[in-house]
Amino acid sequence: MASGVGIVLLVTALGVSAQTPQSPAPSSDSVARGAYLATHVAMCVQCHSPRNEKNDIIESLRFTGAAIPFRSPYRNTEWAPLAPNIRGLPGFTDEQIVALLTEGHTGDRPAPRRPMPPFRMAPDDARAIVAFLRTQ
Repeated sequence: MASGVGIVLLVTALGVSAQTPQSPAPSSDSVARGAYLATHVAMCVQCHSPRNEKNDIIESLRFTGAAIPFRSPYRNTEWAPLAPNIRGLPGFTDEQIVALLTEGHTGDRPAPRRPMPPFRMAPDDARAIVAFLRTQ
């Protein structure tokens, strides 16, 4: 038991934590900027949100995934039939989404099908969108 106390004291003295290090929480400014970008600039909300019978976005289900609300304007070009759930970004790391929004792909997964555009956002904009979507 005395050796256990010594280890705890040594770990405490060295400042080592038993908890996994966390990324700093995004600032409220970054989350607000991401909200603006995802809803008014990149327009993620338009495809990734279900709609009611009047074709209005169902606010309580924003970013939870939905059928693509329009067809391809190009003959013989198939588009993805569904936009996935991006609320909270389940199954993705922040780095994967930043790569998707800055390079058009995550590197380890196939690129999304159209109508998802191959974005080339600035990294700060992509990180702001990630910060916002993680809060949803």
